[in-house]
Amino acid sequence: MKQNLIVFLIIAGVLCVVAGIYSVLKPNYSFTGEVRILKTWELPKSLKEVSGISHIDDSKLACIQDEKGLIYVYDLTLKSIVEQIQFGPRGDYEAIRIIDSTAYVMDSSGQLFRIKNFELESRQVEIFQTGFSKKHDIESFDINKTTGEILTIPKENNLLSTRDRFLIYKLNPTTFDIKENYFTNLSYRDPIFKVDVSWFMETNFFPSELTIHPTTNEIYILDSKTPRILILEPDGTPKKMHLLNPEKFQQPEGLSFDSEGKIYISNEEGNFQKQNIQLIEFK
Repeated sequence: MKQNLIVFLIIAGVLCVVAGIYSVLKPNYSFTGEVRILKTWELPKSLKEVSGISHIDDSKLACIQDEKGLIYVYDLTLKSIVEQIQFGPRGDYEAIRIIDSTAYVMDSSGQLFRIKNFELESRQVEIFQTGFSKKHDIESFDINKTTGEILTIPKENNLLSTRDRFLIYKLNPTTFDIKENYFTNLSYRDPIFKVDVSWFMETNFFPSELTIHPTTNEIYILDSKTPRILILEPDGTPKKMHLLNPEKFQQPEGLSFDSEGKIYISNEEGNFQKQNIQLIEFK
């Protein structure tokens, strides 16, 4: 009986410590109530580190996860993975975009994989080095289907000697080299980035995804460290910042739009949340 009591007290103590740590470390800010979760799909363990999503059609999403050179095709209707497509070796894959029959996958070192006819056995894989490296930690890019312009943004360090600018780079649509002129060049002192957080939180923006709206051409950028969505006008000027509930969006890594402009966000597994895809809307 005494041993059972000791075990109970130890377990209770551990739970109290965990709860205390979470209450201290969770983001301390007032998130906006403008984001509503309409539906959630809990993903299988093979996608617990889901790092990017892109619509193939309105019922199927192409997903990647950090370590494996696989495209996972997830069916929203069947709520399951229906296909796995090998395109590369083990690595650190962070972003994916589907344009017609071609898949584009970016890894954190700035390597871009172009997979033509990605759903066929006869698929062709080409690899391009954009000019970024591992220290820049590339986790996002998108292709403007109207202009053909390719936009990307480093998560950790830009190409400058200091990290006091929010820079979106343009890539050459043929060679995928970095263009000299920026698409967006903002100061982190811009009011759009201001958020009241506790002392231990990072105050800069750490982009985990950049996605262009299919009809408005507005640019949606996720931050996974302080969960939020930054919306830019088509010309790159700031429009709106939405702070997300950190208990619902513990590590948002992927964002994609369907043909109707509905927004889907993927979250990696967290301490209190399974990996998932969420359909959201703004109130």
